[in-house]
Amino acid sequence: MSPAQNSAASAESKDRRNSQRFPLQLAIRYRVIGPDLGLKWISGESVNISSTGILFRTTDQVAPGQGVEAFVAWPVSLDNRVPLKLSVKGPIVRCDGNQAAMSFERYEFKTRSADLPSV
Repeated sequence: MSPAQNSAASAESKDRRNSQRFPLQLAIRYRVIGPDLGLKWISGESVNISSTGILFRTTDQVAPGQGVEAFVAWPVSLDNRVPLKLSVKGPIVRCDGNQAAMSFERYEFKTRSADLPSV
């Protein structure tokens, strides 16, 4: 095996994700789901996003296994005029310092007010 092939094989073994990640910094608002927990909305920013999850920066502590509801300001408008937000729900699967990774169990696009830059 050539050094280039060995390096490619090594990179593949390190990142076993099934979905391609896109490095998008998008505004995000999220809250932890649960009794008496889902009252506080927290603002953050995505690091990257795929069809199955999102990695985002957070100032509040979240823990793996916690359910989260989030809104992501989508960068493309419907018909080039109607702003959209991505609504997602799912568990936190990993935390590392000020970043958390969330897996999508449910998602849908919703319209958002044009005068609001964030979600």
